Amino acid sequence: MSEMRQRRGERPAEAEDAVEEKSGGWSPEQKAQVEEKLASLMKSMKANPKPGTSNEAKKYKDLLDEDPFNLLAIYGLGKAYAADEQWDRCCNVMLRGFKRVNEMENQEERFDFLVTLAKASMNLEKFRQALAVVNDMSDPEDPEELRGLNIMRCQVYCHNGELQKGLKAFNTAIEGNSFQDAVKAWASCSRGLKQVNGWGVTKNTVLKLAETEEEKKQLESIDKLCEFKDDVHKLQAPKGISDVRLWLLTGLLVVLLCILLSILYWFEQRSLAKMEWRK
Repeated sequence: MSEMRQRRGERPAEAEDAVEEKSGGWSPEQKAQVEEKLASLMKSMKANPKPGTSNEAKKYKDLLDEDPFNLLAIYGLGKAYAADEQWDRCCNVMLRGFKRVNEMENQEERFDFLVTLAKASMNLEKFRQALAVVNDMSDPEDPEELRGLNIMRCQVYCHNGELQKGLKAFNTAIEGNSFQDAVKAWASCSRGLKQVNGWGVTKNTVLKLAETEEEKKQLESIDKLCEFKDDVHKLQAPKGISDVRLWLLTGLLVVLLCILLSILYWFEQRSLAKMEWRK
């Protein structure tokens, strides 16, 4: 039975039992939260490109066949490949327009072109290429876009061994933000920060934004989750990882997520009880 599961790419029984044991008493809403968080983490661990060429990509590919120098067609095709997570194809086509991006009249499209190419380069772990793209980018006027760019800068700088630039970008990204926004940014930069020994420094920075014990506990849980996520990536990157080991590790990740949500749920109920008592 376990061999059949492995051939079909399903989780081994051990992981399923661990997940079921921890989640059996959860409400549908709580289970949905676990599944959503796990799906997000697993998506960041492993690319899942859609097969073939989508209709959107084919439309721009046909335009590019007719006019190989059409910059807007290059941009459209690259965006279509990115939407399908076909990062190698996205990178290959958008590099053709990289040095011509200033020819685009629309400032937002120029920014989006470079963001897409940088994201594709990072997904392919072409970190020097991503650095060249990021260095060509100007700060956007929109605060949310600027925050996203600084998070990307942190990732790119750290993967290129530039700790001080990475820390500066991270601090700029979370400046004036809430604890929740800061911890999300911190988690998204985990691999790069750990690579240049900047994880502990930034953890202390985020910790200063925590106002309650619940938030401090949440930070510790996120720390452990990122450790699991990065360990899975390390195992996958060099030689790959067997289905059994991957899903066992995934099962442990789910258990940790359940524990995290349990802690948050307990503190929430405790806070509500205090409020009712004060009434």
